[in-house]
Order: sequence, then structure tokens, then C-alpha cells
Amino acid sequence: MIARLIVRRLMFTVVVLLGLSLMTFTLSHLVPANPARLIAGPRASASTVEKIEIEYGLDQPLPRQYVNYMKGVVQLDFGRSFSSRKPVSEDLARYLPATIELGLYAFLLSTLAGVPLGVASAVRRDSFIDHVSRIISISGLALPVFWLALMAQFLFFGKLGWLPDGRRLPDSVKAPPGITGLYTIDALLAGQWSTFVTAVEHLILPVVVLAFGSLAVTTRMVRAGMLEVLDQDYIRTARAKGLARPAVIRKHALKNALLPAVTSIGLQIGLLLSGAFLVEIVFSWPGIGRYAVNAILQIDYNAIMATTLVIAVIFVFLNLLTDIIYLFLDPRISF
Repeated sequence: MIARLIVRRLMFTVVVLLGLSLMTFTLSHLVPANPARLIAGPRASASTVEKIEIEYGLDQPLPRQYVNYMKGVVQLDFGRSFSSRKPVSEDLARYLPATIELGLYAFLLSTLAGVPLGVASAVRRDSFIDHVSRIISISGLALPVFWLALMAQFLFFGKLGWLPDGRRLPDSVKAPPGITGLYTIDALLAGQWSTFVTAVEHLILPVVVLAFGSLAVTTRMVRAGMLEVLDQDYIRTARAKGLARPAVIRKHALKNALLPAVTSIGLQIGLLLSGAFLVEIVFSWPGIGRYAVNAILQIDYNAIMATTLVIAVIFVFLNLLTDIIYLFLDPRISF
């Protein structure tokens, strides 16, 4: 069953990526700007601009440009960036690990904090912790991520001076050896404890800001699922048989309450990826979100297409993983 699910989803992924690439390619080329002119500069001659157009294939018809680009994508060749003049694959290898590190810790924080908070809020309904979870949920959904990032910078860096304002590491600290691209893990593997502590300090503000919205959604979904499950007959039967309350909650209630929450948690990946664009800009985080924003401002077609496809692949893969987890949580589910 799992093998059939994976094959079907991979086939569906191809269709999604083709449609997404066509839509992104079309929209990016509708912008009334000439990237060759941006590369050459405002004072460049018409002949110089024409040479750049030929060099990057911008003189060809749009359908031909799209076909040529997709031929390269099949070979994992995303072309050259108009702004950095380097292969886009090299840029992705440089910037993507920073976003993965930021998104991974934000996801772990929102999940590991949101699930227990949602459970405690449901079990202790209308208590102090329930009111706190409601405040967190409403705030997380209402506050824009860029405003929250600016306020966090202003308070914890500008006023209190407790945490750094952004970036992965200060200029005075050398990056650890590039093993995984994640500074915290690479620093641990290299035994550079001071670098690890510094990397963690720089992660705290952007991770908390990025995770706050997802934490709110996860908490509410888990709370709602738990409240529904706790009223079921089999929960009352388990209590009547004399089972301890923690065992009833952990073994009987939580597993069934997590089913709708798992879907929500899987969808939060998209929220984290979209929020990373704003968070990386505010905190000067050298990730793929900041790279994509600069590519949009520079009308860098190849970089825009590459970042869109990479994010789409990550999103589809994690949703596939969510569906597989569903099978283990509830064997009755069939795809």
C-alpha cells in the first residue's frame, strides 16, 4: 500500500512541478523589464545588451526558452543566475542549508511546543493554561510575521541587548567546516562548542518568530481534536475500567486526536516556507528566501524558477510523508 501511494504521489508531483514551472515562467516573463539591460547597466549600448540576450538565450521565443530551461532542470541544471553570474545550482547549495536550518528548528519548536500545549489546554479546559493557549493562538494568527520580527529585534536586541539582531554568525566568528551546511550540526560534529553556542544564539529570534504562527495553528488543532476525542464512549470506558488518567490521555486519546493535527502540521510546512521569506529579510538571514526576493527584484528568471521548484519539491515531499504517517496512526485509512 505504501509503495503504491509513493508511486502515485511521485507521478502527481511531476504534474504539479510542470504546471508550477509553466505558471512561474509565464508570470515572471510578464514583468515589463529586460534583465539583459539590468545586467549590462543603464549606460550600456544596445549592442552590449543584445550580446547579453544572446548569451543567456533571451533572444529566443518564450516557448523555446521554456523548453530549453526544462531540459536543463531534468539534468539538475538550473542555468546561470543573471545577478550573481554563477550557476543557480551553486547558489542553491549555498543558501538552501540556511533556510533548512531555520525552518527545521521552527518546525520542531512549533510541533514540540504546540502538541503538549494543545493537550494540556483540552485536558484542563477553561483553566489558566487554556486561556494562555487561546491568547497564543489568537496572537499567532493575528500578528504579521514581519511586524513580529521587527518588534522582537527592537526589544531583545535594541532595548535589552539579550540576543543578536540577525545573521547566522557574526563577522568575527568563522563558519564551521561545511559537512551538512547546518551550522549548529556542523559545529557539533567539528567539536567547536563556542561556535555552536553562537549559532544557537543567532537562531533564537528568527526561529521563535517563524514558529509562532505555526505554533498557534498546531495548538488549536490539537486542542479541538482532544476535546472531541475525550467525549467518546471508549474514553469513558477506559476511565471506568480504572486506567490512570495519563495512560488514557497518552495511549487512547492522543493518537486519535492527532489525526486532524497531522494534516495541519503538514500544511504548516508551506506556512513556514512562505514566512521564511519575510523573516530572512528582516534578520538578514542568508537563506533561499532572501535569495528569492533579490532574484525577483533583479528579474532573475533562472533563480526565480529554481527557488520555486525547490520549495515545491520540499512541500510535496513533506506532504507525502504526512500521508504515510497517517497510515501508521490509523490502519483503517486506505489510499
